[in-house]
Amino acid sequence: MTRLSPQTKRWQAINWLLTGVICLEPAHTTLAQPVYKFTDADGNGTFTDTPPLSSGGTIEEHAVHAPNTAEPTETTRAPATPVEVEEPTRYDTRIVTPADNATIPMGPGNFAMQAALNSRLAPGETHQLLLDGDPVGAPQRIANWQLANVYRGEHQLQVVRLDASDAQLDASPASTV
Repeated sequence: MTRLSPQTKRWQAINWLLTGVICLEPAHTTLAQPVYKFTDADGNGTFTDTPPLSSGGTIEEHAVHAPNTAEPTETTRAPATPVEVEEPTRYDTRIVTPADNATIPMGPGNFAMQAALNSRLAPGETHQLLLDGDPVGAPQRIANWQLANVYRGEHQLQVVRLDASDAQLDASPASTV
């Protein structure tokens, strides 16, 4: 039989002691912890972890167990929904009558003018007729104009589409009459 040195015996004892402490620690934390409810003569309740010394009311002992725990659930991120990008509005403003390079019959220089649009005017949008680059009348929502007293000679007509702040959105090609 082998004899153990006193130092080895001490280490064995320390190992057993540490093993016991480690094994008992989880049990200690899961045991119920006592809580006391003290109700005084007026019916006021107080909870404490030490028993009250006063006996002027009722004392009830309650056990509080370790709280429930649960592992977090795995979450998955929903796929991003594609964002639809609005395409810019495409305008197509053009002069229908008189036709380009049309001749206005001799007379006082009165004639009708009409424009066509590929999309309706949005609220606040208007049209402005330009004769030789100068505005004719005020901007309007309808695309028809009646011109009077246009002097003989060559003139450039153009229709401009304006937004609510009178910024140009589109313009027809110039038409010569």
